Amino acid sequence: MIWVLAAFLVPIITAVLLFFSAADDLWQIITFRINFSRLFDDLAHVLALLALGGVAEMFVLFMLISRVL
Repeated sequence: MIWVLAAFLVPIITAVLLFFSAADDLWQIITFRINFSRLFDDLAHVLALLALGGVAEMFVLFMLISRVL
């Protein structure tokens, strides 16, 4: 049962982390005060969060399938 819960929570937690990671940059883009070096640095953080969330979701789905079978 915990793997089913984790399968739903991992994407939600990843989306929340991405939102908080990008909130400050979105405001800087709107107010035209963005620094491009910071934008590319934050892009690396966003890609790292997506990769970590993807690996976590694959692990959860693997454990869920292995427990069911």
